[in-house]
Amino acid sequence: MKGKKFLIGAVALAGLTGAGLMMTAAMGKARSYSTDIAGYTNISEEVEATGDVHGENSKTYYSTITAPVEYYELSAGDEVREGDKVVGYDLTDLLTARDRAELTARSAENTMNGQVKASDNNQAKFNKAAADIEIYRNSYALFRQASDYINQGQYQETWDINCISKGLNKDIAEKTGAVSALEAELAKQQIKLADPVIAANPVLYKETVDEVNRITNDIESLSHDIGNLQADLAGLPPTTLSPEEYAATVLNGNWMSDIMRNWTETSTLKNTYENQILNSYQKEQLKNNYDLSALSVDTAKENLIKGGAGVTVEYDGIVTESFIKAGTMVQKGSPLFTVEDSKNIKVDVGISKYDIGKIEVGQRAEIDIAGSVYAGKVTEIKRVAKTGNSDKAKVTVCVKFDSPDEKVYLGLEADVTIYTNEKQRALTIPSEAYYADDDGDYCYIIDEGAIKKQYITVGLESDDRIEVAMGLKEGDLVITDAITDEQIGTKAESK
Repeated sequence: MKGKKFLIGAVALAGLTGAGLMMTAAMGKARSYSTDIAGYTNISEEVEATGDVHGENSKTYYSTITAPVEYYELSAGDEVREGDKVVGYDLTDLLTARDRAELTARSAENTMNGQVKASDNNQAKFNKAAADIEIYRNSYALFRQASDYINQGQYQETWDINCISKGLNKDIAEKTGAVSALEAELAKQQIKLADPVIAANPVLYKETVDEVNRITNDIESLSHDIGNLQADLAGLPPTTLSPEEYAATVLNGNWMSDIMRNWTETSTLKNTYENQILNSYQKEQLKNNYDLSALSVDTAKENLIKGGAGVTVEYDGIVTESFIKAGTMVQKGSPLFTVEDSKNIKVDVGISKYDIGKIEVGQRAEIDIAGSVYAGKVTEIKRVAKTGNSDKAKVTVCVKFDSPDEKVYLGLEADVTIYTNEKQRALTIPSEAYYADDDGDYCYIIDEGAIKKQYITVGLESDDRIEVAMGLKEGDLVITDAITDEQIGTKAESK
């Protein structure tokens, strides 16, 4: 603690002065001591540090385009003003790039429009072919249905005729068999008529004649039926198509042949058109290609604008680094130069772990550069401690100049005093009058002509003054000379 004298030091001092003091006390004379009066003053706690002067703002300018540098005249240490255009670019390549991008974009647009239009035309042809195929399918079905109707009718008619013919032939065969049987019976009866016995018997003869007549009549009746059946059989219609029906089927066949040929050709065209229609993904790809080329145009135009604008300084400052010169081919993103602010200037100082807890943003500070003192204040406390030359981590604290002048140079070393705590009209004593032991803080005062040990409560501490919060009052006479407890109660006076 600044100015504090501990009891151990006081005991050592007693061995050197004890004898003389005892003699003075024995003689009853007051000894003279250096003193100070406890009084109200302004006091502040301070933290001192050293750092380098920098601009509060530092910016490295980077190239926003790829182009040759046409002019640039800066070097480290040069002063620049806000709004100065310090870098100019050669625009030849940028103009060429813009023109090339515009041509590419137009080509991409024409390609997209042409392919989309051709696709739309093929889509229309495909749609017509699909509609025609449907017409051909329906037409073919109609003609096929007509032909099938004729053929089916003829088939049914032939079937019916064959059935009738079979019935008639069956009846004819049955009746023909019956005739043959009757003819055989008739021959038997005619033989009986030639028999003398039957011929001599009128009854038998008559019966035989009647039977012959009956058989004869039956044969004539059956023959007549057979003749009718044969006439019916001969009168059946033919089992083949009529000329009109045949002509209709031939005509239908020709139509179906023509329809099938057109159907096949149209189906082939439909497949061809379908293969030439762009799907949604292909159209999107064409659109993307065009958008990319249009974006390239925008980029080329933007680069041309940036190139024409060059590089302009944003604030007054000093060039601390320069990376290019006139004629340099710079790539987009490459560094050009660095400028530190020359109006807003700061000192970056490292504060140890013992003092960083006292530092706050806004605290008053004094900055000493080669004997010139400038007012400032704490503006920032970094959140990361760094290890410097001392191998001990320190926190960087930024102290900004209130009013820097032309004598403040960037990069110079500066001594900084930060006033961490200040109080107006505090009761204070000199630091050399301040002691401490296990019982607390104290000082020695002259009270009614004798030395008295007075315990106190300490507040703020500066390099040369100590705030006394409790234990003293204004006007108390405190001893600033070295002294020990052995002198308590001895007579004393102020020098």
